[in-house]
Amino acid sequence: MRTLRLKTEEAEIRRMAETIEGFAERYAVPPKAAHHVILSADELITNAIHHGGPRAGRRIMVSLCVWPSRLVVEIAYRGIPFDPIAEAPDPDVEASLDERRVGGLGIHFAKTLLDGLSYVRRHGMNRVTLTKNF
Repeated sequence: MRTLRLKTEEAEIRRMAETIEGFAERYAVPPKAAHHVILSADELITNAIHHGGPRAGRRIMVSLCVWPSRLVVEIAYRGIPFDPIAEAPDPDVEASLDERRVGGLGIHFAKTLLDGLSYVRRHGMNRVTLTKNF
């Protein structure tokens, strides 16, 4: 298991991606599976940074764990409660670009790229768990 503490700054997303990539290599997670997790985590952390509430002193905790044939990443942060599964409407991917609503594609990609995406609010923290089987 590995835990990473991120500042609520976009520059930290690169460090998160590099950490997940290195962790995945160390535990023989296939690159494609790791890439799906990195893309999804990038989107969810970006949302937390921009929409999670005041940034001062806030940290985002990213925990990484590998089980047999499964990479699990938990993103936890204090902030405005937000369940990306229930509260983010599915985008109309069939609509033309002019007709589409802004936003929602990143969470849609996370829902489709991952094998599991769950949310819980516990002890004043948003906790989103990403699971990718390989």
